[in-house]
Amino acid sequence: MFEQLLQQNRLNISCEVACMVRDHANFLDQYESINLACGAYIASSAVNAKLLTKGANISCGNSIITDFQGEFVQMPGGTFEDGADFSGKFLIVTGDVILKGNGIHIFENAESVVVTGTVYYPASCSQDPLARVNGGKRPYPDSSVILLGDHTPGGILAETPEQERQVWVAGEVSAFEEDDLKQAVKRGLHIACDRLFMPEGLHGRYAALFETPCCTLVPDGYTVTGPLTLNEATSVLYGKKLYVRGSLLIEKKDARYLDEFESILVKGCASMPSACAKAFKAVGEADSYQIYEGRLYQINGWELFSHDRLKTMASSGDKITLTVNGFAIFAGDVTAEDMEAIASLSCNGFLVMPGVAQGAISQRMGAVNGFIVDAEGIEQMTGLTLQDLLRQIAGSSQPDNGGNICTEVYMMS
Repeated sequence: MFEQLLQQNRLNISCEVACMVRDHANFLDQYESINLACGAYIASSAVNAKLLTKGANISCGNSIITDFQGEFVQMPGGTFEDGADFSGKFLIVTGDVILKGNGIHIFENAESVVVTGTVYYPASCSQDPLARVNGGKRPYPDSSVILLGDHTPGGILAETPEQERQVWVAGEVSAFEEDDLKQAVKRGLHIACDRLFMPEGLHGRYAALFETPCCTLVPDGYTVTGPLTLNEATSVLYGKKLYVRGSLLIEKKDARYLDEFESILVKGCASMPSACAKAFKAVGEADSYQIYEGRLYQINGWELFSHDRLKTMASSGDKITLTVNGFAIFAGDVTAEDMEAIASLSCNGFLVMPGVAQGAISQRMGAVNGFIVDAEGIEQMTGLTLQDLLRQIAGSSQPDNGGNICTEVYMMS
């Protein structure tokens, strides 16, 4: 398994749309392993069969197998008001599309259409002109100004012509400035949106301005932030009442700063050492909790833990709650005593560690989605010593094999 992982000639493609209809000069034959992750996978039956024969890993949201021999056209999204003629063409459109007027007919005669975003069309329009579209489709109210993404009332005022009264927002409206709300009422606006986020007091006075299926109200007097790590500056910057949209991280050394708050509301996960739980509950509440020991430490990739490093941590009482997304290697001379530096361990990937280390950590081991092996097992499986493995990972023993492609649209046509 390691040998295959490290030595295969691989092609890794990550993209929104993979259009693979012609394999010129048998380009794919040079790769032993092909991994494809995409939103939409478009392939001819011949290329698809070749990929399946090679055991390719294909992860996609939408698969289209076609033997269309005509022209493939890539174009950006945007607002289309004129019905351009794309008769007989296979269209790949990146981004969102807003259809207005004659633009509703732009895709009508195309061979097929793949859209990476969403097609927004007038609610009064029939679905017939959109029958060839592969992608998200969503109606909007006729005679409305269409705004995509999250907005504030101030932004809506700036983007809406003076004569318009109806606004439709495909996203969230965050309404915290009363002056903007007063101006919107004065203009006679009516704002429909997917989600509304505003203080309770303002909602009581301006609820009639909005139409939404989802409304989140913030208690008056709270300052809203995104994900946050508590420190000595937090109360200085945000005040004594805090509304956190996302995660809040509290480290043991900073727990004393909880006394500076009257209330903390966490709309997400609050992560803290067990010693901080009582102090947090005195002033706060969260949607969920992660209680850990020592420090949170996360690996995204790979890392080597030496005997000296872990021994120093254990001797000083420094502990980490370790999450590995990738792999971690514990040197062959790591001892059971060294593992006292690891309060708990979970892994999405694999771990290389001596048997004594595995035994020492077994009672503190969380979920492992992958496998654990020692240096002897590595050598039996691959013929590589631990030193050879490290050189392979670092890329110092041989030239790079394979390729990595990360793009919006990948076309082989």
